[in-house]
Amino acid sequence: MEKNQLKEIKKHGTVNFPCAFYCTESDSKDLIVKHHWHDQLELIYMRQGIFHIEIDMDKYIVNEECICFINSEELHFVKSNHPCKESAIVFDLKMLSFEMFDSIQGSLIQPLLNGELKMPHFIFKKEKYGEEILKEYYEILESYKIGGQISQKPEGNITENLSSQIKIKASLLKILALLYENNLLIKNSDKNKDYRIEYIKTAISYIQNNYSEKIHIKDLAKQINMNEQYFCRFFKKMIGKTPMEYVNEYRIKKTKELLKETNRQVMDICLECGFHNMGNFIKVFKKYTGKSPMKYRKEFDNKKS
Repeated sequence: MEKNQLKEIKKHGTVNFPCAFYCTESDSKDLIVKHHWHDQLELIYMRQGIFHIEIDMDKYIVNEECICFINSEELHFVKSNHPCKESAIVFDLKMLSFEMFDSIQGSLIQPLLNGELKMPHFIFKKEKYGEEILKEYYEILESYKIGGQISQKPEGNITENLSSQIKIKASLLKILALLYENNLLIKNSDKNKDYRIEYIKTAISYIQNNYSEKIHIKDLAKQINMNEQYFCRFFKKMIGKTPMEYVNEYRIKKTKELLKETNRQVMDICLECGFHNMGNFIKVFKKYTGKSPMKYRKEFDNKKS
């Protein structure tokens, strides 16, 4: 399987400015960001709440204010019970590159792009440089606010304002400078690469590319040359759910997108998302959403109007 098939397809920001700001604040709903990975660098500001984070299978619990850095291609998962407040900046590191190959490009930007350098996973507010990094993060937030109110929608916030874009790039470079001057950038070595992460990425990628077809455990196990029983135990241990639970969750996610974004018949959506029995589809949809597909669509349409 080609490497670029193993990554999140979603675009962050725009073609001209590949940087987006995301925000979640909730007193009633839990936060769940399921296992995924992408090319872009991500900065997550955990402002309030108790967060359970997984990064390349390493598990962390964070209950104080901090910035979490997710490097390119790192498999990650975030969960927090309400109330919680978090926000994130996701951007393409290439947007910080310089046309003229200077010492910054050669010593920092290029090694980060090549994976030779990595950001530290956590910088806490209480650390001496934590306040300075958070100050730049808030500068970025204010730059996005110039275009209007910050939205909590899944598609995130973008800015077309040139002045805002300049300030955002400047603050991202200042964050990079703070990490550098405090010796916080980490030299990466492929020797430490965990084969389990690549196995999970391969299995998840197969699900995402084939969710509309019938998927059997043997199909998934075959992708990483495991026997079926061992694969099921391995997947459950790594992800926290069985392979078929993950398959159904992903199918329901795609179903919800089609129900909200199209006027297609529920039966057509059912078949496209890999459910070959309408009764079973409705049962599984209710299990994950608490309502029927038609009721889900109707409630979404009512919110829009």
